[in-house]
Amino acid sequence: MKVQTLQFGEIEVPKTSIITFKKGILGFDEYKKYALIPVDEKGETPFFILQCVEQKEISLFLLDTFAFFKGYHIELQDQYVEKLELEKPEDAIILTTVTVKDQLINATTNLKAPIVINLSKQLGVQVVLDKTDYKIKQPLFRNNEKATVGEV
Repeated sequence: MKVQTLQFGEIEVPKTSIITFKKGILGFDEYKKYALIPVDEKGETPFFILQCVEQKEISLFLLDTFAFFKGYHIELQDQYVEKLELEKPEDAIILTTVTVKDQLINATTNLKAPIVINLSKQLGVQVVLDKTDYKIKQPLFRNNEKATVGEV
């Protein structure tokens, strides 16, 4: 499937990479279809681009959260499990949005509102966690090293 992007122009993505967010994503409620694109084609980095299929100007920089925060833990409420049609936990990937203001070393990620995707069903939701100490702007790095969940 051809997808228009602001950063890369027109790119080809497999149909299996198209994720439907039935309720949209926070701030982009009206857009439902996104392409999940690994930053590295070989899959050697934990970063992804979530590119809106319907609006080329909308894309999010995402992180496989567990690559940086081994102790990160969320419990999905039943309503989200149903929306994602999850049959087993391994079907889900948990990603968080990354904000880079100047350099990657100063990047932050939003641990409070992860994006959960059922890759086999191509369904996604953004979940706002309550009752956690997770931060909206959690630094990815501390002293030029990966942060740890203990520092969250």
